[in-house]
Amino acid sequence: MKHSMEEMTRAGCTTPRGIRHWEDIGLLGTVERTTGGTRRYSTEQLAKAHIIAAAQFGGWNLDDVAGMLNEWNAEAHEAILKRLFDQSRAAIRLAELLPPPPADEPPVLEFDL
Repeated sequence: MKHSMEEMTRAGCTTPRGIRHWEDIGLLGTVERTTGGTRRYSTEQLAKAHIIAAAQFGGWNLDDVAGMLNEWNAEAHEAILKRLFDQSRAAIRLAELLPPPPADEPPVLEFDL
């Protein structure tokens, strides 16, 4: 099965520019193109996008991520899961400690970063 750029951006939690950068530095391997030049990604490349996104969110740089992709195993998987779990717990603690907004301001229900 082949995947679109849109699917890759969702899997990688990034933009098309981010996906192209990963491609340019060799993290995704050779990307197939249609006769019209449209990129088509394999299921393996989609899985790599998940790994890259999770590792980057966990704080690893792209050189480290490249090593993880080359040696993807239970140890690398566990390291990413542990880091993400620790960050999630820290985010929850920080959220619980946030002071409320001033009483005269309506609450913000959505905030786009």
